[in-house]
Amino acid sequence: MKAIVVTRQGAPVAPNIELRDWPEPGAPKPGWATVRTLATAFNHMDLWVGKGVPGLDLDYPRISGCDACGIVEAVGDGVDPSWIGTRVIANAATRLPESARPGVAHTSIDAPIYELIGEHHHGMLAQAFQVPVDNLAPVADDRDPVEAAAFGLCALTAWSMMITKGDLRPGQDVLVTGIGGGVATSALAIAKWRGCRVCVTSRHHWKLDRALELGADHAILDDGADFSRAVRAWTH
Repeated sequence: MKAIVVTRQGAPVAPNIELRDWPEPGAPKPGWATVRTLATAFNHMDLWVGKGVPGLDLDYPRISGCDACGIVEAVGDGVDPSWIGTRVIANAATRLPESARPGVAHTSIDAPIYELIGEHHHGMLAQAFQVPVDNLAPVADDRDPVEAAAFGLCALTAWSMMITKGDLRPGQDVLVTGIGGGVATSALAIAKWRGCRVCVTSRHHWKLDRALELGADHAILDDGADFSRAVRAWTH
């Protein structure tokens, strides 16, 4: 199969990226599935893998990629075979067993209790990848796989910040700066779903207009000046 491979660690990252032939994943291990890729997306994590993450030793060359949409092609032991043929997106965060973090509760928001597909394991910037079946979510066949591929980790990042760590409550006011990217747009959607009022900022009028269409309550053009007074005026 073809894969986008990080050949070695270092900055700048671009010279270290190659499209290569790579062995097929092989039979999935128990509880895992092989997914044939329809579309995949770049995430900022791919830069971290290319530059290197302090305290994390990675072997190179390696396949990066933590966001993709595809069709389940094979499943390992213990997995319902009805998954085969299902269009899915994948949650890249794989939960570690209790034995990997003795004494640390899985409810702790500060504990590194997961590993990432695309960082600790070979990733999704390839024609096929493997992931625990519990990390798969079905996607309707009429959905654009390109849009679906871009949804995963950016939405998880926003959820972790706003719900898991931020404990966002209905009726609160939320400021989303730099609206337009995946994390910011997901943050807007989550805040509105949670019943919050949302103010967004951007340097581009068209991004503000689109955010208002998506449900933002207020929009501020970031022209480089301090916009804190405008935010304060909106919240009072």
